[in-house]
Amino acid sequence: MHQALGEFLTEMGRVEFRVLLLMDLINEAPLEALFDEYSGRTCADKIKIFKKWCDFGGVPDEHKATLQRLYKELDDLRPVRNFLVHGETWEGAFKGKPRQPYRVGLVKKNLEYLDEFERAEHGPNVFDVQQVRDATRRCAGIHRDLAVLRDAIAATAVPFEEEVTQAP
Repeated sequence: MHQALGEFLTEMGRVEFRVLLLMDLINEAPLEALFDEYSGRTCADKIKIFKKWCDFGGVPDEHKATLQRLYKELDDLRPVRNFLVHGETWEGAFKGKPRQPYRVGLVKKNLEYLDEFERAEHGPNVFDVQQVRDATRRCAGIHRDLAVLRDAIAATAVPFEEEVTQAP
């Protein structure tokens, strides 16, 4: 479980950094300013900042559908990420399965979430190793799609200096 969680955190970090690189590509604001606004924020805030800067930066029309899909994938990943990051690792044997580790995510306003886990009342906050690895694969896919999108936009972008010198 610990290895799977480490792999997830590594891949999630790659996603967060790739988001920052895409924001930097499509905006004139210096990377340092974007980083200052972005770092130290919650995952939900980082996604909001990403959306704001991408919408402001003007992603070319041919890439907007991909960007909208990525927005949705990041929104869908956020609760999974939060349960994995803000959770505890426990072991148990449930529903005829052998004893194995589980990651049990904190459920806001529910002090019973660990008791529910012990009673085998597993909700969306309980992950076995395979589910953590599935979340890691989701991150890898988002990271890959962000890289492809960034490369596609970069390949068609006119450098700011050329825009200025070509003006009538």
